[in-house]
Amino acid sequence: MEINRPLFSIVTVCYNSEKTIARTLQSVLAQEFKDYEYLIVDGASTDTTIDIVQQYKSKFCGRMKFRSEPDKGIYDAFNKGVFWASGIYVWIVNSDDYIEPDALIKLEKLIRGYKGENLPIISAMMNFISPSGRISKVYGSSLKSCQDAYKNFGMGLNHPATLVPKQIYDSIGFFDDRFAIMADIDWFLRAFKSHMLIEFPQFVITNMCYGGISTTVSFKKLYKDRQLLFKKHSRNFFIAKMHLVKWALVYFRDYYFRDIYNLNTEK
Repeated sequence: MEINRPLFSIVTVCYNSEKTIARTLQSVLAQEFKDYEYLIVDGASTDTTIDIVQQYKSKFCGRMKFRSEPDKGIYDAFNKGVFWASGIYVWIVNSDDYIEPDALIKLEKLIRGYKGENLPIISAMMNFISPSGRISKVYGSSLKSCQDAYKNFGMGLNHPATLVPKQIYDSIGFFDDRFAIMADIDWFLRAFKSHMLIEFPQFVITNMCYGGISTTVSFKKLYKDRQLLFKKHSRNFFIAKMHLVKWALVYFRDYYFRDIYNLNTEK
């Protein structure tokens, strides 16, 4: 690995995250492997988020860097963090998620086995945490899931459990901040189209909690994002419309069953 560069740049973007960010910070602080930098990109929070971050900063012994300023949305904040990152791998850890205690040790052991300069994207496994705080499902990716997602304009990677070499961001670009929620899908489609190497280790590295932006955004914003996504990645107008209708039907089906599931789990 390169001298004077940390192996990992962990990026947490936040805005008014006082209810969850301490858990995120603590999960990074608890890592035994220390060859990382921790970048906090705050969107000018008006609650106690900044105070909480400042309380933790000294505990990281110089590994944490912090900035707070207005942004244009979550993907603008992601881009700030990726641009700021100096590590070999960039891992975006949202402020309502928390990573496993041995995540960096497992990842470092995996990365140590790679040969050559073309480092792969790493898409590991993650726990999905229900509103009641229990693990409701464990998600993993595979080459087949990526192939299927690419054909259907979907997200083939578990973004919360995905680490990307900084050189790949430099090669294919950052996130398109015109999207409200689907810039990660757009980025995946660009990466897969560019034949970027992807590894799928079968171990859990993070916990994604219900209630983040991906689980609470409005249908109107999702629909607008889908239109932009199909416009960017489909050359056939009728196929794009077909996919849009199919996506809407699946969305309302999943939305119905998700409500039933939440009611049952909270009883």
